[in-house]
Amino acid sequence: MEVFLRRLKTEDIDQVVEIEKEAFSPLWISTPFKRELNNQYACYLVACPDDETAQAESPTVARRPLLKRIARGVDGLMGRKPKPETAAEYVAGYVSVWYQGDEAHITEIAVRENLRGRGIGELLLIGSMREAVKYGSKVMTLEARVSNFIAQRLYEKYDFEIVNTRKGYYSDNREDAVIMTTCPIDTEEYGRKFKGLQETYTNRWGEIQFDG
Repeated sequence: MEVFLRRLKTEDIDQVVEIEKEAFSPLWISTPFKRELNNQYACYLVACPDDETAQAESPTVARRPLLKRIARGVDGLMGRKPKPETAAEYVAGYVSVWYQGDEAHITEIAVRENLRGRGIGELLLIGSMREAVKYGSKVMTLEARVSNFIAQRLYEKYDFEIVNTRKGYYSDNREDAVIMTTCPIDTEEYGRKFKGLQETYTNRWGEIQFDG
C-alpha cells in the first residue's frame, strides 16, 4: 500500500476529527484544527493512502492522488492553470506537533483502526521528526499510555526514552501516561541514525513520499 504525507488542509478536518475520536475516545478534548491551521508554532501532517486502498475504504472521499498529480503536470506542460484542489483525499492518519522553544512536542498521532499495522504510524513519526529538525528543534517529546507497549517500542526505536509519568492523564479511563523524550536530534550522530532508520522503513514499506 502506497502512502504519502502532506500538510493538513481545511477539507481534511472532518476526517481527522473522526480519527481523533476513534483513537482517543469521545471524552477526549478535541483539537481546534481550523484555528490551528495557520499556527506558525505547530505542524499538522496527514497520511493519505494510494487510490486502490482509498477507494476500498471510502469511495465518496477518495481522490486518486497519482492521477491527480499526472493531470496537474499535464496542465502545467500545456500552459493551463491547474484546477484548485478542493475535494478531500482519504486520510488514514495524522500527527500534530507543537513547537515550544527548542522542543517539538507530539500532541497527537493516530491512525484509523482498520489501517494500523501497515507502517503508517511510523511514517507519521518520521515526517514529524523531519519537520522538527527543519524547524530547528533540538529534542522531541510525547506522551503515551502506560499500557501501549507497541507505541512505546516504536518510539524507543527512534531514541525516545521514558523520563516521567503523568497520573490519570487519559480522560476515558484515567490511565497514566509515560512522558518520553529523545536525545538531541540536531546532531550529526542522530542524523546518521535517523537516516538509517528511514532506509530500513523504505526497505520494508516503500518510498517515503512527502508532498510538502
